[in-house]
Amino acid sequence: MNNLAYSGQQAENIGSKIEEIVRKDMGSNEPLNFIIEEQGTPKDGVLNAILKDGASILFGGKETMLFTVNFDFQQPRPVHLTVNVNRQGVGCHAGSLVFSAFINKPLSAPVTMEGPKVFGTSKFLGDANATSKLNNNKDLLKLIEKFSRTKSDIAGGLKMERYVKLEPFSNGATLVIITLPRATSMGMSATTDAKDFFSIASMIEAAL
Repeated sequence: MNNLAYSGQQAENIGSKIEEIVRKDMGSNEPLNFIIEEQGTPKDGVLNAILKDGASILFGGKETMLFTVNFDFQQPRPVHLTVNVNRQGVGCHAGSLVFSAFINKPLSAPVTMEGPKVFGTSKFLGDANATSKLNNNKDLLKLIEKFSRTKSDIAGGLKMERYVKLEPFSNGATLVIITLPRATSMGMSATTDAKDFFSIASMIEAAL
């Protein structure tokens, strides 16, 4: 069973189990390289702010982050994934998943996304020119709605606010989506749905 909730806290062992799931999600036949960073490892300003958001965004219970498992993909486009691993008694579980990518289209102001709605589909908010283009892509809205989870059955239940952000950066923009793992096989396994993020990034870039 590999459902992103584990009985121990040994970082390398947990990292290998998380790699198995991410590798499966990516459809890779080769092991993926990953880097483990213990809590408190110094990071640059932007990355530190994003990871701080990822670690503190969960609510419904106190979460203590033990370490992060980090993946850098180059294909089908450069994407960074940080898996925040949180304490659960003497064990641990994967908490928030921080996906980020560079969007090669200029953005004049930040863009975010509405939280989940009872009726209808959430829309992008912010830069008027960008949001009008993005909100016209119904397939993009539906995919983000599915991918940017605010609830998960992992580790007895996790909740968070929606986190979808586009920020102007170096003649383009950075896209950051913080989401939660999804339980599969009646809770016996789990997925990050990592491939969906690549599709989202490409769709956003094409729409802008």
